[in-house]
Amino acid sequence: MNTSTSSTTLIATTLKALGEALGEFRAYSGQLDIPEIEGTRIVKCLYKGERQNKNSYVRIPCKHLTEELIVGRINELSPYVLTWLQSLEDAAIKELHKNDVLNVYCESLSLDKIIEKLEESELGARLNAAKIEAWFAAALGPQLAEAFATRLGLNEDSSEAELQKLENVLAAYKGKFVSLASGKTFIKQEDCNAMIRCIETCGAADSLLGKRFIARLNNMQTKENDLLLAL
Repeated sequence: MNTSTSSTTLIATTLKALGEALGEFRAYSGQLDIPEIEGTRIVKCLYKGERQNKNSYVRIPCKHLTEELIVGRINELSPYVLTWLQSLEDAAIKELHKNDVLNVYCESLSLDKIIEKLEESELGARLNAAKIEAWFAAALGPQLAEAFATRLGLNEDSSEAELQKLENVLAAYKGKFVSLASGKTFIKQEDCNAMIRCIETCGAADSLLGKRFIARLNNMQTKENDLLLAL
């Protein structure tokens, strides 16, 4: 059984246990606990006033709209992405005008600024702790364990305390990456550099999450430098 078939079977089994079906509209309320199912996402259809009794949700698959597929068809999507990003910038400029700012500081306009706003608002693909932990374990964990074991001089005769030191180092790095699940996380420059080196050293810089984290960490450093220059 291939990975795709296995995933589809797992989704079907989980849905059956919940009494749900993909694509089925179901009544929604704010008190409803809707479990996450890997490979699916929830779309909420919410109304105001008298139509609130129509509030519903529907669970749909994710396989038709993934980062990998988007990257593969970026030439087709780029004109629409550009228009959308410009609309986000328009909203930021309108907010300045609303607050009685007299001029737009054009030199500060940049794609990095827009991405920063997207990360803060978490409008992008949401990464939860479980997904980042799984990526860390697969892409970084083994290589980091080997690298730090060599640096710490560990071997098969190392004591429990020495091995625990290695576990603590790995846990600290994992914690830093997991904190990136929040769009409001800020990490100091030296830690950003260390995390980027880890990604590059482990050969994960070309993965989708690796690229995303490197861009995010570089943007944090730029933001920190901007703040220092403003003092």
